[in-house]
Amino acid sequence: MRRGYVLSGEHEEIPIEELKALLEIYNYKGKIEKVGRYAITENTPSKKIVSRGGYIDEGHKIVFEFKFSEKEYEDENKLIDKFISIFEENVEIPSEDLNSSKSFAVRVLKLHKDEFTKKLNSLKIEREIGRIIKTKTNAKVNLENPDVLIRVVILKDRFFVSTMLAKRDREYFQKNRPHLRKYFHPGCMLPKLARAMVNLARVKENDIILDPFCGTGGFLIEAGLIGAKLIGCDIDWRMASGTKINLEEYNLLDKIIKIERLDAKHVDKLLKNVGIEKVDAIITDPPYGISTAKKGEIEEILKILPNFIKKGGYFVFAYPKKVDLDMELKGIYKVYIHKKLIRHIHVYKRS
Repeated sequence: MRRGYVLSGEHEEIPIEELKALLEIYNYKGKIEKVGRYAITENTPSKKIVSRGGYIDEGHKIVFEFKFSEKEYEDENKLIDKFISIFEENVEIPSEDLNSSKSFAVRVLKLHKDEFTKKLNSLKIEREIGRIIKTKTNAKVNLENPDVLIRVVILKDRFFVSTMLAKRDREYFQKNRPHLRKYFHPGCMLPKLARAMVNLARVKENDIILDPFCGTGGFLIEAGLIGAKLIGCDIDWRMASGTKINLEEYNLLDKIIKIERLDAKHVDKLLKNVGIEKVDAIITDPPYGISTAKKGEIEEILKILPNFIKKGGYFVFAYPKKVDLDMELKGIYKVYIHKKLIRHIHVYKRS
């Protein structure tokens, strides 16, 4: 049965690219259809994908799809009545998903917002779809704490009815913002974007990850939570020390291969000291604020770092402008921080 994924509206490109990367990690080779902020696949591991994602809000099991044309925009009530009628005639909800021993609630999610969809009566849709499901499954309605949440996803030209399989842990990203960690320094990347960049690097459990500008350890935390092995360095001893403090807070000391104070241009020495020639991925956010000296030197370091990545590995980094490297560019995505700063998220692959 098909799966649906609700993509975050915080960025136009990163959510779908993150989903594609995660599907690649889990060896999915099927079709991916994107309809606005909804992505449709064949059978895929929704719980794993959503729990790992930064910009993937929900994972669904699709049980019904209803398509319509712009001509039907003229009367929203007729369109809803047609949808409900066809749903009642054709829907089959598997008993393992919903039966008399389970409770459910129906909730509309409008992912396409224009004047027409605003007028669609969400309460009527929820009430009528709930009535049909109750009749067909004998399940009980529980609006406060249901066993199963039924999503009616509304897009520009279709409705999907789905059972929710997974929802992003919003609390994690709120409670783990950089300023709440034991060691904090201004300018740290938010964990949601850090997680997405780790996913764009196709990091798997037991991969060896390097961050040569590790700062307070944001990327290493996110990679470590996935099960990766961690190498990091920073020219500032306070940052290297702070990274260790933060990794300890997340119970990730056993994932550390080496964290030390070191200029990133000498990363070859760091790897040699731990007996590693190349790593699976490099993920980093080098300093580039107004006070940062030797910007040209940092760009030269960025051009050297691909030498330490295994064939097929990824180099994912942020920088205020595009940096051309002798690697396969898989994508570059602009993230607006404020009026004077744009992060360009680079995704390169070593061929």
